[in-house]
Amino acid sequence: MSLRVIIAACSVLLCCAGSSTAAPLLLTQQQAPYAMQTDNGQQKGIALQAIRCAMSRSGLQASIRFISWSRAQRLVETGAADGYFPASRNAQRDELAQWFGPAAPQQWRWYLRRDNPLNPLDADFVQRARVGAYAGSNMHQWLEDHGYQISVSPPGHDQMLDVLLAGRADAVLAANLAMDELIAARGVGHKVKSVLAQDKPLGLYLSRSFLLRQGPEFAARLQQALQHCYRAPV
Repeated sequence: MSLRVIIAACSVLLCCAGSSTAAPLLLTQQQAPYAMQTDNGQQKGIALQAIRCAMSRSGLQASIRFISWSRAQRLVETGAADGYFPASRNAQRDELAQWFGPAAPQQWRWYLRRDNPLNPLDADFVQRARVGAYAGSNMHQWLEDHGYQISVSPPGHDQMLDVLLAGRADAVLAANLAMDELIAARGVGHKVKSVLAQDKPLGLYLSRSFLLRQGPEFAARLQQALQHCYRAPV
């Protein structure tokens, strides 16, 4: 074997080794208390901290970028990013990526104005109520799959409170921690009520191409690390 061939082979091996340990690009959205970025660039949040902790324990230092939720999922699907969070599971996402979790607790809750007599637990709620969830969310997909009358689908989670109070929907389906914090911050708790829909813990989706580059043991190592880093509700 010539020296040139040996050098080329070594270069390929070094390149492949480097790609498996390169900092993964993970995408998220601004959503307290799960993931937040301050004006000075500081990143925090219960899901963000759990995922950063798990990545570090798995031997990787993740790069985390804040963008719109719909765009985050598209970039992972096209291979421009390695993962997105915090995300609950659904069949469509499972086809394209692998879920790791839980990384943060979440309840899906129906939020209605206090003066609205509709009950989300009634059998005719699906036909009678105008509902909404933010675009690109698992909640929005669930509403579509179950035949609800979707009247609003704003691009961000926090805008769900605005459309609800404005009367553009009878009820919105939202993540409880994020919505409850927003309601408290705006001082409108006396105007809103909520009803539990289902428990849907949040986690991290990683692209299958990224996992393939990490080797066969990485997925189990990351899941174990996430179990250590996850802060379960008390």
